Amino acid sequence: MEIIILASGSKGNAMNIKSNNSNILIDIGISYQVLKSKLKENMVDIKSIKHLFITHEHSDHIKGLQVFLKYHVDVTVYLSLGTYESLDAKTKELLINYVILKSDNTYEILNFKFETYGLSHDAKEPLGFVISSNNKKVVIATDTGYIDESYFDLLSNADFYLLEANHEPSLLMDSSRPYYLKQRIISEKGHLSNHEASYLIDKFIPNDKKAVWAVAHISEDCNNLHLIEKSIVRIIKDPTKVDVLFTSQTTSKVVKI
Repeated sequence: MEIIILASGSKGNAMNIKSNNSNILIDIGISYQVLKSKLKENMVDIKSIKHLFITHEHSDHIKGLQVFLKYHVDVTVYLSLGTYESLDAKTKELLINYVILKSDNTYEILNFKFETYGLSHDAKEPLGFVISSNNKKVVIATDTGYIDESYFDLLSNADFYLLEANHEPSLLMDSSRPYYLKQRIISEKGHLSNHEASYLIDKFIPNDKKAVWAVAHISEDCNNLHLIEKSIVRIIKDPTKVDVLFTSQTTSKVVKI
């Protein structure tokens, strides 16, 4: 599989996954023109994308959806019922082909197997995805303040993780953000901290395996790469089992597994 993280952060999220001749898009939180440009930079024809998966309805995950649907009427969009119900009327009108996904289910799309699970975020019905193809396993877990232990087996032993390490709590609490926003971010319906993300990676990746961790949704003002690395070294018992990739709001990151 080839994974292209087109953008990750509070200003927009999108990622492309290719396996053989199959091509899917996860989230579309950047403008249509930016999406088209970023795909072209990575030699992906936007017309080749026929399947789009949405994790939840926040604007940094669906910003480009309405315009995309205007130009690509043949695309099938996959989303939860809660996410669908949260879309505005104009977007629903353009949404001709769609599939309602349920948590804790398995779906076969092209040559991918999708397993869905519930995330804990202040959205109506956010979903995470475990995607398998050609004996490779990808876990997508971004925009969540908590991951229930009942999903640990499902999420373990993957080859690639898109897992957020959004903030360092001390920087967040010392920031100028309003108190209610700080409380939202650190809550179980908010975002994972560096410590929490590193703890999960240590749990998910067995000691006899190596995996890629694409650190996602990094706060621009309440986190930095040095603090993330400190958490990794302090918490992950064997940091050598993790190849760490820091995602970016502006620069695409490409991983082949």
